[in-house]
Amino acid sequence: MNLNILWLFVTPLFFAFGWLAGRIDMKTVIRQAKQLPQRLYDGIEALIDNRTGIASDNIRDIVEQEPQLTELHLSLGKLYRNRGENDIAIKSHTKLLNSQFLISQTEKDKVRLELARDFQNAGLIDRAENLLLKLLESELYSHKAQELLLDIYQQDKNWKDAIDTAKKLATSDYSFHTEVAQFNCELAQEALIKSDNQKALEYINFALEINRKCVRANILLGELFYNQEKFDDALKTWQLVEKQNHLYLPMVIERVFDCYIQLNKIKEGLTLVKGYITLYPQLNLCDILYQKLIAYESTATILEYLRTTIKNHPNSKAASRIIELHINNITPDVSPYTKPDAEIVRHLLLSYNARLARFSCGRCNFKAQTFFWQCPACYEWESISPVSLE
Repeated sequence: MNLNILWLFVTPLFFAFGWLAGRIDMKTVIRQAKQLPQRLYDGIEALIDNRTGIASDNIRDIVEQEPQLTELHLSLGKLYRNRGENDIAIKSHTKLLNSQFLISQTEKDKVRLELARDFQNAGLIDRAENLLLKLLESELYSHKAQELLLDIYQQDKNWKDAIDTAKKLATSDYSFHTEVAQFNCELAQEALIKSDNQKALEYINFALEINRKCVRANILLGELFYNQEKFDDALKTWQLVEKQNHLYLPMVIERVFDCYIQLNKIKEGLTLVKGYITLYPQLNLCDILYQKLIAYESTATILEYLRTTIKNHPNSKAASRIIELHINNITPDVSPYTKPDAEIVRHLLLSYNARLARFSCGRCNFKAQTFFWQCPACYEWESISPVSLE
């Protein structure tokens, strides 16, 4: 009888405790649910204000609190990578890859793709390549994996694998013919350095077969002929550059004139050079041609050419060459200070040109004193103008 009475008191207490615990848990859930969006909004706002450190901290707190938010976790790793914190990005994506919340193979492949990007940014090329090769069988991410592999092969100067990958990526929308031709030119350049003329010729022919407008292939072919003392063939090959793209004439004009010298046809060479000057006054041929013309033409002719150059393509180097021509005619009886002053101005103009003359990328506006076939900044091929500008 006493036991029954005791249960009458204890049972309601159990229900009361259960109800109280439920209320406490529910309040916690509601409070966390209210806090989660606010932290997310704070992170987004920090990103908008370019405060990526605060943004990553907020998103990290959310991910730790709600580990099932795998997409947010994935974005957190990307944010670390964009901040240059590649080691943290690798740890974050590796942790996510081993998470119990990734169920499907597609989700895991998506994380592996980002992890490969982390390795690539960190300079761990082999690990990135191994991951990407495994993704080639992925239904959704195979194409993207091949694109990243192409970047890696170019970065690693693995031109043969780059050619194979580019051919696999080629579609009716984008053929990769420019890139594949340039890869063959890179192989031809390596063969020329090793004096393997037969291999170099094969790669050059491949490049021209893929892209008949590949200027670099004809530049290399002309160099091959010139080294073999086939000056007529070299001359004909370099003259094709004008039809392919006349903007690249500054890269071959000096070699063209050298061929005329070797063939003892200097007069014909001068006629061709003057023709280029007349047809393409916008090209910066001043410094290249000045050294050639000064040995064979009169001072008056060269001065006329330099004046025309400055009119069509103003630059400090052409101005310095005009002063240089006049310096030789300055005598001490005119003024003892004239010649030294002219020398000072000439050196000033040359230093100004050396400091400001740049080759510029038409895609990303990267500037450099040296010409590159592939832009070091955006990795685009044939995007840098061969004409240097101040």
